[in-house]
Amino acid sequence: MTDPSGSETPRETDSAGRDSAPKGRLTFRTVWGGPSPQAGFIEELGRIKQHLRAVEFSYHLDLFLTVGGEITPVPRPSGLRTPRVFLSRRTASGEIRISNDDVRAVPDPVAFLRQTIHGAVADLIGRIAARDAAFDADAERGKIAFLVDGDPAAVDRMSR
Repeated sequence: MTDPSGSETPRETDSAGRDSAPKGRLTFRTVWGGPSPQAGFIEELGRIKQHLRAVEFSYHLDLFLTVGGEITPVPRPSGLRTPRVFLSRRTASGEIRISNDDVRAVPDPVAFLRQTIHGAVADLIGRIAARDAAFDADAERGKIAFLVDGDPAAVDRMSR
């Protein structure tokens, strides 16, 4: 299958030799709005990205994360903006914005970052499910549950 850019999309086959959809990933591109984001944001985003490298999703989820600061201000509320779902390409995208006020005011920046990312990705998963009847939203949400898992051992493993 050729996409609009002319590159080939790899297809996997199941044990019976039938084509199945390619496995997707959750990827982030990030803009830090100032020279001093809240303590822990950069390090925690790195840990989240590392954890997600091994996770396969049904769709490719492409997120642009903007964390407000002195140079690039972001107004409230924090959360998902401009979500888009492309069924034929099995891709969903959006921008997660974290406002300047939230960056400065949250008592636990790591927990806030994780909750904001979880909420945005869960919203995107819900939008995919609304358009793709075969999409297993519960299974996909389970793959991001680690972001808000209340199990202290799981949180401790992620924060190392």
